Amino acid sequence: MKKLWVYILAGLAVLVLAGCGKKGSEGNAGSSKAYVYKAEEIKIEGLEKDTNYSDFTIKDGRIYLWNTKWLEEGSKITIISAGLDGSDVKSFDINLKESSYLSWMNLDGQGNFYFIYDEYSQVETDTEEGEWRDDYYLLKLDDSGREVWKQPLNQAGQEYWVEWMHLLADGRIAISEQDGITFYDADGNISGNVSCPDKKDGSVYFLQDGTVVVNSYNDKTNKSTLRKLNVDTGELSEEYAIPGNSGSYSLYPGTESDFLLVGNGGIFAYNLGDTELKKLMDFIDSDLTSSYAYNVCSVSEKELYGMMNDELTGFDVLMKFTKVDPKDVVDKKVLTLACNDINWEIRKHVVEFNKTNPEYRIQITDYFQYNTEDDYTIGTTRLNTDIVSGKVPDILVLNENLPLESYMAKGLFEDLYPYIDKDDAFRREDFFPNVLKAYENNGKLYRLVPRFTVYTVTGKTADVGDRTGWTLQDLRDVMASKPEGMEAFAEMTRDSMLSYSIQMTGNQYIDWESGKCSFNSESFISLLEFVKEFPEQLPDDYYDNVLRGELNSWFREEKVLLDRTSLYSFSAYNYTKKGTFGEDITMIGFPSEEGKGSSIRGELELAMSSKSKNKDGVWQFMRYFLTDEFQGATQYEWPISMKHVDALAEKAKKRPSYEDENGNIVEYDEVFYLNGEELPISPMTQEEVDEVIAFIKSVDQLNSNHQDLLNIILEEAAPYFAGQKNVKEVVDIIQNRVQIYVNENR
Repeated sequence: MKKLWVYILAGLAVLVLAGCGKKGSEGNAGSSKAYVYKAEEIKIEGLEKDTNYSDFTIKDGRIYLWNTKWLEEGSKITIISAGLDGSDVKSFDINLKESSYLSWMNLDGQGNFYFIYDEYSQVETDTEEGEWRDDYYLLKLDDSGREVWKQPLNQAGQEYWVEWMHLLADGRIAISEQDGITFYDADGNISGNVSCPDKKDGSVYFLQDGTVVVNSYNDKTNKSTLRKLNVDTGELSEEYAIPGNSGSYSLYPGTESDFLLVGNGGIFAYNLGDTELKKLMDFIDSDLTSSYAYNVCSVSEKELYGMMNDELTGFDVLMKFTKVDPKDVVDKKVLTLACNDINWEIRKHVVEFNKTNPEYRIQITDYFQYNTEDDYTIGTTRLNTDIVSGKVPDILVLNENLPLESYMAKGLFEDLYPYIDKDDAFRREDFFPNVLKAYENNGKLYRLVPRFTVYTVTGKTADVGDRTGWTLQDLRDVMASKPEGMEAFAEMTRDSMLSYSIQMTGNQYIDWESGKCSFNSESFISLLEFVKEFPEQLPDDYYDNVLRGELNSWFREEKVLLDRTSLYSFSAYNYTKKGTFGEDITMIGFPSEEGKGSSIRGELELAMSSKSKNKDGVWQFMRYFLTDEFQGATQYEWPISMKHVDALAEKAKKRPSYEDENGNIVEYDEVFYLNGEELPISPMTQEEVDEVIAFIKSVDQLNSNHQDLLNIILEEAAPYFAGQKNVKEVVDIIQNRVQIYVNENR
């Protein structure tokens, strides 16, 4: 069944917003004070507090919003209008029978409403089943919801659909259909039509000056582009490209500009043909915990309205945003934070920090904004360039594409151990010592890692024993005892196997502190020989071969020996043991000469600049991620705090539960699906919990995520896999290139 609200949402773009003004284009220069707006919730008089609005818009100084209630048969739409402050409320209901929908709501200056009404119904025919068909109508209602007229748009049995409907400034009603645009007069009678042979599918927007703009995808450039549509001729203008990554923004008609663009960072103004966006509002500078606003309408660039989701209630709220004069923004010391695509938890904490800290305020630069649809690496490249040139932010949110070893070797990061040691709330022994040790450089801790995942390789204990590590020869010996056709790892090609092996053990071939590499060792030669045994591509019938059976049964039925396990929680272990394998397991790790095949990866990493002039303020911000508040809320990775892992262990020993609508606690079983059956997974025992914690504490190497390093190895190993070079030639080349890479990044 179609969802009514989807159709209602489609009507947003057609409503003409109040106000108009001079257009202009400016750059993004300026302090964060220039982008501060005061946010206020607009409460509509007489409506329940937790009413969820399907949508809203503004017309002639009034707010129009509606919500939908689904009934046993059909639905009820409530249309509500109010003053901009939420007072003077008027409303009426529209009752629709099942499979009937309204879309493309328009308003005229006399209080009348226009809709496209779609009635999907079954009509009698000579057959028993009858016939289902769509009947479309142009519907006009007065300000009380009374039907004024209803004009049929299609004939019975005709293939028909409506792309959009809009009330033009001259009073005509334009309906874009599959073949063109048909015009109707104020009484619903056809007054003309025009063919649109070049019309493109896509979103449509109606600007303040009456311009119709189509947002469509250009197959040649692989970009979304904007084009003006002349409704009287059906012709499209030249293409306009939104600067940067157009996919990062939602578009809404503006008042003093053609468009308002809304992204995770804030709201921007854009005019067709502009080469850059003009920033209006920054959500974080405005102390908004929500990362996004939608259905944005503007009275002016200083008075905006939009909807946001209330994180506490989960309901949508209607908001008014009023620009704050920069001189009225309180002065604080500014701490800079740089990232490439802001983490929502960091965003939330930045807002809370800015609200509550009397001395410091954090300003974020998200380099993700510089990425384009053609190149998603521009942000990281620009961030690295800024850091190398000396523009090191006070706080840096790290990612695997940055040359972190180079930054640390150059002394760009502050050692965090002294801050932990001086903080009365923390002790080093509170945290997993092996994780701290793994992230040390020459005894110093340059990266804060509040949560992490352990990556390992798991097999049945009956197959691999209960040892804590093994070599490639050990693996070969086990495979030799297994049935022909059994795989060591599932779903792996040569390239994916090589990538995985480097991620798991790549750091064993590089000593970043000394700069020594050993990719021409016998150990690495053995690894390449092992990887060569994997297929270049998976067979076409890899997943559909009936002899292999269902994927979930492969590990139980000796189709596959080893599981590539992401150990991020107790439940991940429990599911792997009692579901994937169905018997005792050993987290043995990836085979390596050192016998260390498990690795740690931080799921959130932050660093403090050693050049910061406000290190105390930086620590005030960073310490939050070690507090009980943050550590206790970590569920889907391991918190670095051992006491909070102990708390998770207690939970893992109980059946999962939830609170029903009557306040009762209801327990249930986690299940594993096998050949169409649900197999219950029992809670963990104390022995199992102890095994997992002991294993976590035993892992002391980092997961290798150097993409540039991996690209070198993949590129140079290819001739060996293709039989064009012998393995000794290849490892010598890899050794030489990687050594240069390491020297350049230390």
